Amino acid sequence: MKRRLLLAAAAAVLAASAAAAEPMPVGTFSSWKVYTSNEPDGKMCFVAAQPMDSKYSQVITSRDPVFFMITSIPAKKIKNEVSTIIGYAFGASATVQLDIDGMKSTMFTANTDTAWAMPENEAALVNALKAGSTLKVLGTSKRGTSTTDTYSLTGITAALQKMASECP
Repeated sequence: MKRRLLLAAAAAVLAASAAAAEPMPVGTFSSWKVYTSNEPDGKMCFVAAQPMDSKYSQVITSRDPVFFMITSIPAKKIKNEVSTIIGYAFGASATVQLDIDGMKSTMFTANTDTAWAMPENEAALVNALKAGSTLKVLGTSKRGTSTTDTYSLTGITAALQKMASECP
């Protein structure tokens, strides 16, 4: 079930065309999984994890699957693009806050369910993720519900190394 949800989320975020190949798992490192996909314009690789805990400011009735991802697409010169699929729609001009063992950063949204790190912050974020133990992702839905998703960072360094070997 989790694999199906992860593949659906990856397809939603990364589907560049109808001809895109289904992501194939190439490694699991604790809660982090590595996937590759051969796209029409080149190979894509990503690591993804789901939160180990989620907290809400009010009772919720449903939420779509949630993922934190790092993506590389060498042919497009994309390396370690940091994003999250939050599992609900953001409101206009929403931001997402990251907390990696006390190091804070802001992600931007585009009125969807996905947020991205600012490109100039990605290298520092990836280094903090590799050095950290816990990641918290804080967001607010367009309905006003605040969420805090907590991820273990155990295994992320090995997952990123595997991704780098697959998409150098």
